[in-house]
Amino acid sequence: MRVRATCVAMFGLASLLSGAVEQVLAAEDLSQRNNLHVNKPNHPRFPDDVFSGMFPGLPPYAPPTDEAREQAKKLGAKGGVIDASDLLTDPKESIANPGPNNPDNPNMTAGFTFFGQFLDHDLTLALKAPLLEQTHPRRTTNFRTAEFDLDSVYGDGPERSPELYETSSGNIKFRIEAIPGSEQVSRKGAVRYDLPRDPNNNAIIADGRNDENLVISQFHLAMLKFHNAVVDRLRSNPAQAHRSARDIFKEARRQVQWHYQWIIVNEFLPLTIGQDRVDEILRNGPCFYRVHDRTHDSLFLSSRREPLIPVEFAVGAYRFGHSQVRPSYRLNF
Repeated sequence: MRVRATCVAMFGLASLLSGAVEQVLAAEDLSQRNNLHVNKPNHPRFPDDVFSGMFPGLPPYAPPTDEAREQAKKLGAKGGVIDASDLLTDPKESIANPGPNNPDNPNMTAGFTFFGQFLDHDLTLALKAPLLEQTHPRRTTNFRTAEFDLDSVYGDGPERSPELYETSSGNIKFRIEAIPGSEQVSRKGAVRYDLPRDPNNNAIIADGRNDENLVISQFHLAMLKFHNAVVDRLRSNPAQAHRSARDIFKEARRQVQWHYQWIIVNEFLPLTIGQDRVDEILRNGPCFYRVHDRTHDSLFLSSRREPLIPVEFAVGAYRFGHSQVRPSYRLNF
C-alpha cells in the first residue's frame, strides 16, 4: 500500500472529529518546552512543506480574548469538567480499580496510545509555533514529511544523518546500546537495550520527542531493532548475497515501512474509528480532505502537488489521543 493512501485513510479521522479556524492557535514551541532535546533539521525536505487548512472560511469557536483563554484553561483545571477524579495518590489502585469516570477501554490496549503518539511524530513537527500566537498554517513549516514514511526514525538517511547508523558490520543498521548490568536483573539473563545517547543522556535519534516517555522510547527502540533484524534476514538469504549494503538498506527500509503501514490500516484505525468507517474511507475517500479533487488543490496540496497536513487534524482532531492517557502504568522491566 502506498504511503499516501495510508495517510488519506488516517485523515478520515479529521473529517469525523474536527472543527476549524482560519488561523490556528498552534500547539508546539519545542525550543522552550521542558528540557526535551529535539534534533532540529536545518530545513524541511522541501521549502513548501507547510501545513494546510480544510475549512479556511470557518470562524473560530470564540473570539481570541483573555476571557475566552481563561475559560479554556478552566477545562483542564483540577475539579474541572474533564477531570476524571482519578486516584492519583495510589498508582497501583488506579490500574486495578479505575474510577467510574475513567474506565479502561475494553478493546484497545494501553500501548496503542503511545503508538498513536509515534504516528503523530512521524507526520508533524513544528519547531516554532507558540501556543498563544495566531499562526497561519501556510506560514508554519512542517519539518516532518506528510507521509507515513518513518522519517522520524530514518532521519535523512545514512549519508545526511550518519550519527543514527552503525556500519562496522558491513551493513547499514541503526545504533542501539546495551544497558550495562541489565542481564543481572532481567528474566533469563536477557540483555536489555536503550536508544543511543550522548554524554548528556540525550537520545541520538531522528526525533527527540520519541524519548519523551519510557513507552514511546522503547517503541522507537523496537523500530530500530526491527530494521536491524530485517537487514539480517535479507543478508542471510543467498539470493541477496550479491547486493550492496545500500541496496539491502533500501529494501529493509521499504519492508519496515510496509509493516508499519499495515499496522496503521489494519489495527490502529479499526480500533480508533471502527472497521466500517475505515472501509468506507478506503473505498470512497474522506468527506472533506479531498486531495484528489483538483478544485481543492489550493487547500490541500503544496506547489509540488503533494498533500499537506491540515491543522484541523494536527492540532485539533488528533489531539483526542491525549484523553487516552491512563492515570498510571505498570511497566515490564
